[in-house]
Amino acid sequence: MKQITKFWTWFQDNEEAIKNALILGINTEEVFHHLNRNYSYISKRIGFLIISPSIDQDKCTIIFTADGYRKLFPKIIALEDQAPQLNYFIPQAFIKPIHDKTPYLEGNDEPYTFKNYKIKISQVYMALVDYNTSTKQLKIRIYVPAYNSIKDQDEIDEDLRYLVMDVIGEIAFRKHIKSIEFLELPEATHGLLSLIELSEYIDYLYKINSRFKTRQI
Repeated sequence: MKQITKFWTWFQDNEEAIKNALILGINTEEVFHHLNRNYSYISKRIGFLIISPSIDQDKCTIIFTADGYRKLFPKIIALEDQAPQLNYFIPQAFIKPIHDKTPYLEGNDEPYTFKNYKIKISQVYMALVDYNTSTKQLKIRIYVPAYNSIKDQDEIDEDLRYLVMDVIGEIAFRKHIKSIEFLELPEATHGLLSLIELSEYIDYLYKINSRFKTRQI
């Protein structure tokens, strides 16, 4: 894990510049070029997200993610474990599921910004296309406000996948989500499920299927 140690040495030396690039927009392109370059030495398949400080947290959170690929879990865990004490960032292994759903159910959640597009998880709905009872995997449709106006943007579907991943966490996402289709949110949402309820819906399908198997036996 020598490359991880080298990365953290570089990150700690440049921590304030990274914070200023993110929060204040100072030398953003140059700073993130060097950040991505140093990070790529660890693995080109491990990504990261940086979350701005929240109301109750004065530090940014840097999240290391491998989209749920188990072979990369040791490096993800090592990135968090080997992190030094940082002044402006909190290291986190894996995208964790949302636990407190109250603000999302009430529509008071903070929006995500993708380029010039902002969206809240509470504005997004879903529908089940297929559930494989053997693999416990779902094919789902995700209904996004104003999707038709943004669908041609570069990597927008990849960005929107992270909304789903944020809701259930990257490990559950890898385990349970087979495919996602993104569509324009219709005016009438009757019959659709709020995206924030996806975890509960997966649990419901699993329990229903388990009871069915028990009755068959």
